[in-house]
Amino acid sequence: MVLALYGEGVDAIGTSADWPDDHWHRRACGDWSAVDLAGHLVCVIAWYHEWLDAAARGECRPPFDEAHLADQNAAALLQLELGSGPERIEHFVSEAKRYAARLPEARDLRYGYPYGTVTAGLHAGVAACEWHLHAWDLTDGKHRPSDPAALFVAVGSAMTAAKGGLAARAGRVLVPFASHRRPWDQLLKRSGRS
Repeated sequence: MVLALYGEGVDAIGTSADWPDDHWHRRACGDWSAVDLAGHLVCVIAWYHEWLDAAARGECRPPFDEAHLADQNAAALLQLELGSGPERIEHFVSEAKRYAARLPEARDLRYGYPYGTVTAGLHAGVAACEWHLHAWDLTDGKHRPSDPAALFVAVGSAMTAAKGGLAARAGRVLVPFASHRRPWDQLLKRSGRS
């Protein structure tokens, strides 16, 4: 189910590749224009491949702390080669699909990401959620996942597992319970969107 939601998010982002040029310069996510957001997606999928490569080598430490995520995003965008919105989206879609193809074989690998260490399979829920949230950004709030409750459980399970201990144990009970209360609205709110 998680890989289906992941693919659905990638496909939703992919539809933006056909936009007219003027659409790419409007604000899409915070201070980012749509072309900036497309660049962010290129950077994030590159990180995911790097982190999965590290997991395959047996390295599962988080690459950087979550407190540095905004700085890492800004630095990655500055280093990104210029490209149009459609070029960036096409690159993202290609790399996101390649990543999805790698996941079934790697799903049980210990995988470090800024919020902690989980399995690559659990992290796929984080990725799926990110793709859906950014599809929402790109479509001016029109995008909605087909199964918001399953998406909520997928990302919530990964986030609580990364915390470990009592939070992980409580998350196994609380996340599915919370998924019954407007899960998409909760995800939007928790990610700073309204």
